[in-house]
Amino acid sequence: MMKRDLKKELVCRKIKKPNRFLATAVFFFLNRISRKNKVNFHYGFDLKSLKNRPVILISTHASRLEFIYALSGFKEKNINIVCGYQNIMEKYIYGILKRLGVIAKYLYQPDFICTKNMLSVINRGGNLALFPEGIQSVSGSTHPINPTTCKFLKRASATVVLCKSEGAYLCQNRFSKDIKKGRIDFYYDLLFTPEDLATLTEEEIYRKLIEKFSYNEFKLNKVRHEKYVGKLPNSDGLDKIIYKCPCCGAEFKFKIDGSDFCCENCGYTVTVDEYYDLTLKNGNKLYYDNIDDWFKWQRYTVRDSLADFTPLEMKGSLYTLRTDKLKKAPNERILLSDGVVRLDKEFLTITGRDGKNCKFGMKEVYSLTFSLLGFLQFYHENEYYFIVPDGNLNEMIKWTLVSEEIHNLYDERWRLASIDVYG
Repeated sequence: MMKRDLKKELVCRKIKKPNRFLATAVFFFLNRISRKNKVNFHYGFDLKSLKNRPVILISTHASRLEFIYALSGFKEKNINIVCGYQNIMEKYIYGILKRLGVIAKYLYQPDFICTKNMLSVINRGGNLALFPEGIQSVSGSTHPINPTTCKFLKRASATVVLCKSEGAYLCQNRFSKDIKKGRIDFYYDLLFTPEDLATLTEEEIYRKLIEKFSYNEFKLNKVRHEKYVGKLPNSDGLDKIIYKCPCCGAEFKFKIDGSDFCCENCGYTVTVDEYYDLTLKNGNKLYYDNIDDWFKWQRYTVRDSLADFTPLEMKGSLYTLRTDKLKKAPNERILLSDGVVRLDKEFLTITGRDGKNCKFGMKEVYSLTFSLLGFLQFYHENEYYFIVPDGNLNEMIKWTLVSEEIHNLYDERWRLASIDVYG
């Protein structure tokens, strides 16, 4: 008997309307979460005006709960959500999401089946929810948007609504599991009508999307000046995304002491307050007054170093997800190789202790995206993989930045899209 292939069942199925009973129950749950977290919704148009016409909801992805808030405020149960394949392949979630008509997407990969499924929803007069950044923002500002998104929008010729959050990242940032209490706002505005999409070029659609979509939570809060307070200081976990000292250049030397973020090599210390503002405690000058600028500076140093790049190495294990049955972690994974992981400008290579070696071309690997759960994840030729390091998990963010900048050497279009948001 052949093993069941859950991946094939998920990706190749006919996408239907969400089950009405299940969607009602799920939206009741989503609305309760939004009310509990006191999310404020704002509308630049009358939601009732969208009735009986296909709509594409495009939302930012600043927080871990962005999809909950975005869908709750949109108030449309008949909506098919586009979601990363790896997020669907989980026990107890897989069956529910299939019945809700969720469309699986291979992140950053050319995905013709996903595009076909999305168009089928629009052609039958349904609604779509897209999160074009693909993953939650690392540093509280916009991630690159693939320009092919605009090609899809033009082809779909539906009403496009933009959903944009303020404060959501500051409540649930990317570097700490601690949830903060503070103000969260979601804004909904009409971005394109079908008539707009018919007359605008793909480049014009892209430029308007980037202009209206862009956000920077840390800089915005210097204007809003809202407090965000949790059980732990706002410095908690900052060493997961900030690894390089702007004062002495040392890497992976930071320690967290209460609200202080200190370089053990030179003593440079900043304090992170309840507004996420950075203030100088020890050092000659304050190099950056917000986390996002500091994070982007690290990216620039990585970009500048590629001409004389020293390959990265660490010990770790390479896994993929099993597709014959759904199991809870760690039994949901299949070990492919265990040994030395090496990243250079051409390949990501895993040299196994038992002779099982794996190699991936960096032209096809868009990002080794770090997770707070302790792994690096990536797609290659529509397959999902993840690497679990044996050593210091705080080093993962450098692997993320290096992998993204290496890929940009091969992909001019993605490189320009990155410059549009990172500079």
